[in-house]
Order: sequence, then structure tokens, then C-alpha cells
Amino acid sequence: MSREVPKVSIDQAVKENRTTVLLPGCIPGATPYHHTILKGSVLKLASGAFHHILIVVTGEVQFSTDGNQYIFHERVSFIPNPKLGVEVLALTDVQILEIRWDFREGDDTLAAEYMTQFPLIQIYRNSKQYRDRNKSEKTISRSCVDQRRIPRFAFGSVETYGIDAVKSHDHPMLDQYFFSFPENEMDVLIDFEPIHMKGNELLYIPLGSMHGVDVKEGEHCHYLWIDFYPDNDLALKRLDSSHIPTGKHVEFKDNGEKK
Repeated sequence: MSREVPKVSIDQAVKENRTTVLLPGCIPGATPYHHTILKGSVLKLASGAFHHILIVVTGEVQFSTDGNQYIFHERVSFIPNPKLGVEVLALTDVQILEIRWDFREGDDTLAAEYMTQFPLIQIYRNSKQYRDRNKSEKTISRSCVDQRRIPRFAFGSVETYGIDAVKSHDHPMLDQYFFSFPENEMDVLIDFEPIHMKGNELLYIPLGSMHGVDVKEGEHCHYLWIDFYPDNDLALKRLDSSHIPTGKHVEFKDNGEKK
């Protein structure tokens, strides 16, 4: 391959409380972390000049912030008020992907425009579903945090079963990570060269590269795309035009058929 593509695997079999920094420095202002929190343990995250974007991958949790508690028994994203800290109590052993997204000049203006209420919570299974031109009718695409909730940031997911594909495309106005759920298996194509991606991995999509996904027969593709905007106006134009809400809610059965 003509360019290095940063990728890291996450050990989810760890049986101790652990926080690991993942692929730092790939995207200016964005630092991914993986947290393992064992049942009964508490992770405390202080406020700072950034957003804590918390994505529960596995396990059951209680978030505490601003004097309130929020309990979840399924995949969920939770973004507290950036002026406040948050405590995470593990009700079972928990795996959390966190993105710390630094504030930048002009974010206050965008935040006032968006009027987002915190904590910002999205149950994964209830996420808005959308269609775009690069994916087949078979694919389920979800928008978990839309493009006008957190300044210069959005994330969602792609799920399908092989045989299927995401057409190769580029978006130099969007810097991006892929994170694979534990059940994922697929090939990510970077400039048309395949990189195999199994579950519990974080991959940086080189900015401006042609990239797509190939899902072979018997494989379950299920990953998060996590977007950051070097150019806010162009990014919003791209997302507004390419993420078209379906107005429907569908899911896959275990055999890969939709229900």
C-alpha cells in the first residue's frame, strides 16, 4: 500500500479497569479513548475545554451528571454538558469508546445556533435511519449524532451482511475514524487496496483518500463512522445532501434478513 493507514485493535478481554488512548494525533483536536470498567467500578471524567462523547459498546451503565442519574441496559451514546463532569458506574462489565473533541474558535456561535440540550442521549437502536448514494438498499445506515448537534462533529453507523459493499468515495471536507463493533468483519478499501477489519478495531481513514467497504458472504459488517469537519460549511453541505432520512425503522434478524 502506498500510504500508511493507522489501525489499532482493542483487547476487550481485559479484566481490570483500564483507559487506553487510541490513535492519537490522526485528527487535530480529536482524541479517542477506550475504557474498560469492571462491574461496580466508577469512571470519573472531569470537565474541560472539550466534549466527552461517550459510546457504550457493551455492558450496562449509570451516568451521573448535574445531580441526575441515567441508566442504560443497551448501546447508547451520552454527551454531558461540557461545563460539567460525569461519573460512569458499571452495572456490568462495560466497554466504552470515548472521543474527546476539543473546542475551537467559533464553536460558541455554532453551539448557540444548534441549541443542543445536554446531556445529549441517543439510544442506538432508535437512531434515525438514512439512505445515501454509496450504499445498497440492503444496508442499514444510522445517524446517531446528527451534523448540527455538536459543533463540527457527527457520527453514525453502517450495518449489512455479505454479500454487499459500500462504493469507494472520498470526502476531503470530512476527517474520519471507523470503529468496528465486536460482531464486525469486513474489508475496508483505502485507495482500492483492502485492509481486513475485524471487531473492536479503530481505523483512521486518511483524509481525502478513496475508501469503501467490501463484505463477503457470511460476514456481518457493523461499524461506526465518526466525522470531524476541517471545513464546516462544506461538510454540512455534503452531509445534508448525502444523508437522506428514510422515515422508517428496520433491523436485521440473526440470519441477515430484515425484520
